[in-house]
Amino acid sequence: MNIKQQLISTVSLSAITLNLLFWIPPLVLIALLKAVIRHQPSHRLFGMIVDKIYRAAVWFNSFWLFSVLGIQLEVVGEVPNDRTSNCIVISNHRSWFDILLLQFLIVQKGPLLMFLIKQELIYVPVVGWICLALNFPRLNRGKSEVSRDRDYSSVASAAQKPGALMNFVEGTRFTKDKQASQVSEYKHLLKPRSGGFRIMLQNLPEATVFDFTLGYPKDDLTFWQCLNGEHRRYQVHISAFQASDIPEDPVDWLIERWAEKDQQLEQNGLQPVILED
Repeated sequence: MNIKQQLISTVSLSAITLNLLFWIPPLVLIALLKAVIRHQPSHRLFGMIVDKIYRAAVWFNSFWLFSVLGIQLEVVGEVPNDRTSNCIVISNHRSWFDILLLQFLIVQKGPLLMFLIKQELIYVPVVGWICLALNFPRLNRGKSEVSRDRDYSSVASAAQKPGALMNFVEGTRFTKDKQASQVSEYKHLLKPRSGGFRIMLQNLPEATVFDFTLGYPKDDLTFWQCLNGEHRRYQVHISAFQASDIPEDPVDWLIERWAEKDQQLEQNGLQPVILED
């Protein structure tokens, strides 16, 4: 990256970070009020305010990506379009940039996107604070029965609220080193993990499952590089399924889906429609 690209990435990250920091105080205040006030009509009001804040934050980030950086999305498939529904969203995971793309695609017409996050993420400045304020379900991913029970309760609680429950089922961001360490059979993906997804299916048996395949210009493109707009065209392929049609143990189903994803990314021929903000 040259100096100009480094500068653009710095400005982009600063703009997105400041946008998120701007909304943290009201989110924290609402979280505290909800903990103190038990009046249910007040909770509905708080929920409406959080909805507006979340969508405003996503609007600014999307404006920066598509109007300032000139990012273009090549999209095949239908995005969620009911703001009051529950749905499940799964995706491969390339970088932090995934979150900005998915929020743009889902939140503009659909419900708020709630991420299943690793417990460690709450200690990340700004991002972790927002996850806590929005009460995103946190997973310990431990092997003990107590840890599994906590994970189940966390996801089950989130499933009671309208929203899109999001899970990066690979469990971590893709890198060539991680791919080699896993001895992954996929060229562009890590192996899927079924634990969090299984809990989602158990708690939302009538939901629609949206499977997003995110295609980047190259496998080793970093979040920092995405923020300078040098690579502007990204591909997204969306497939929809009914949770009731997916086996109770989704391991084999995920393996089949990941094989199809890998083939899509390899062929890179999605016959896309251009979506711009």
